[in-house]
Amino acid sequence: MANSTTSGLNDAQYQAVFHRKGPLLVLAGAGSGKTRVITERIAALVERDVPEHAITAVTFTNKAAKEMRERLHQRLGDRAKGLRICTFHALGLAMVREHAELVGRKANVSVFAGSEQKTVMRSVLTELKLAADTDQVDRMVARISALKSGLVEVHENKLAMIRDSYDALLEKMNAVDFDDLLVLPVRLLSDHAEVRAIWRERARHFLVDEYQDSSRLQYQLVRLLVAENGNLTVVGDDDQSIYGWRGAEVKNLFQLERDYTDLTVIRLEENYRSTGSILKASNTLIARNAERLGKTLRSSLGPGKPVRVWENADSDEEARRVAGDIRSHHASSNSQWDGYCVLYRASFQARSVELAMREAGIPYHVSGGLSFFDRAEIQDTLAYLRLISNFNDDLAFMRAVARPRRGIGSKALGDLGFFAMAEGCSLLEACLHEGLDHKRGEALREFGDMIVGLEHQFKHGEPDEAFDAVLDITRLEAAIRAEADDAEIAERRMGNVLELRRWWMIHSERGGNLDEFLQHIFLLAEKQDDDPSGQVRLMTVHAAKGLEFDNVYVIGMEEGIFPHRNALDENRMEEERRLMYVAMTRARFRLTLSYARSRKRFGTTEKSSPSPFLKEPDQSVLRWVDKEVDSEEAKEEAADHMAAMRKILGLG
Repeated sequence: MANSTTSGLNDAQYQAVFHRKGPLLVLAGAGSGKTRVITERIAALVERDVPEHAITAVTFTNKAAKEMRERLHQRLGDRAKGLRICTFHALGLAMVREHAELVGRKANVSVFAGSEQKTVMRSVLTELKLAADTDQVDRMVARISALKSGLVEVHENKLAMIRDSYDALLEKMNAVDFDDLLVLPVRLLSDHAEVRAIWRERARHFLVDEYQDSSRLQYQLVRLLVAENGNLTVVGDDDQSIYGWRGAEVKNLFQLERDYTDLTVIRLEENYRSTGSILKASNTLIARNAERLGKTLRSSLGPGKPVRVWENADSDEEARRVAGDIRSHHASSNSQWDGYCVLYRASFQARSVELAMREAGIPYHVSGGLSFFDRAEIQDTLAYLRLISNFNDDLAFMRAVARPRRGIGSKALGDLGFFAMAEGCSLLEACLHEGLDHKRGEALREFGDMIVGLEHQFKHGEPDEAFDAVLDITRLEAAIRAEADDAEIAERRMGNVLELRRWWMIHSERGGNLDEFLQHIFLLAEKQDDDPSGQVRLMTVHAAKGLEFDNVYVIGMEEGIFPHRNALDENRMEEERRLMYVAMTRARFRLTLSYARSRKRFGTTEKSSPSPFLKEPDQSVLRWVDKEVDSEEAKEEAADHMAAMRKILGLG
């Protein structure tokens, strides 16, 4: 049965690909070749003369579905065209469109998302004579989504009334939202036997990738599509279930053995990604979870080097150390920049790493989040600083005058623009001009006087007081806090601003003025290339799932950060441990875990304790670098570092 494309399969992969009949669970560990297995299994079904129209495979992202289609086209040619390979939501949309009349829609149903959903919700709230401001609309869209997804239950009549009105308006507009693409298909399959029969025929062989990420509704959809001992193939890894916060339920994997009594379980435990030391550390960490189906990954790459553990005085030292190590190793090993990745539990941790990377001249790309310099609160603060430094900066004026709102409308700004053009001056100078209409320009004049006062403070006052005045007198801090959805978001945004303040204080203590500081920031903030290739990757662990890198640094390994403090409070340690497992198994050859004795959070310095996740792995494969004395590994690393520095400096 094997051919040239399947001859390289290991025993477990081979069994999974050529499983003949009945429900199958493929427990695919990290780096075990699951994508190849699911692709080859579909190809094997086609080559066994299973009709293409009877095979349906679903994934969780359009990217994954596209990749699978491309692989199968290469493997099967035109025979791949009849296969249905899509996301859960795309499958749901196909069902809704084909049976639209059964759910009160027409076949040309529209899918509303984002701004369209908010427009519908605003209409509903207005009709019900409820608050319909932007924050309330956003909040209610999120609550209705959680309600439809089964993440929360209705405990108040008002919420049920809003949901019913929202759904009724969607139906009237012949539209659905993304949650409906699961809710309505489940309803169709549950309530209409003829619909269930049609789709069960199309899913005679039904395959689901990344099943550990499935939600309650997706689980119900699978159960309705595949009878008790039907041909269901599920590929997943309970140890990599990390999306509980958005509705994924790892228990769906455990439920399979109860739902499908003839279930065959095949474990893919041969790892083709990571060295033995990395896997031993990862295996012993995740083994502490009670809720797991159990497997132990084996490396095909040999033992490799120990996992390094770094202790740092603070987050700045940690960031500089990471940047220095990357630069040194890059020079000595001829590795590519995109072979390095820095992982963190929360996006606020990227600030100090970004600065260290820029100062070290290392190209980097922030994935799954905004760069520090692109955040609105930083852009707003810098607009004020730029205007204080340069009264002719009209772009800074336009941003600053609007943040926060101060009763200066577009008409007044338009008139100001015409006046400035006629007088041949900047917008700020126009605010201060005697010829400006006093009655209509009072708010503009007050704004201009405020900027002049702040300029005087930066030139003649104390640096810390001058920066604080920008936040206070302009009411910028109050606006940042007021516009945040909750206190934690407000503190995070203000923490970013206070980090900028800290950089200003360091700069001023070295004798630098505001002009020089802004020039330095401009160079640091120069737009990074959007293409991550050829750049060091900075990302949260959640964003890194499915990726791999030769060299991985996991920073912020401190109690309350990783694991997150909410996990400690809400008894979610097992998911946090799975997240740590995902972080560790991104590494191929070199893994470094780093913690700091103190860390700046939301503008204040807090003492830190090492993460319990540093104690849980097998210590025989961990190398606590800062606690060893004259070890051979330390001497070798020091020699490599010196050789790299000589190379960087051109000393041979």
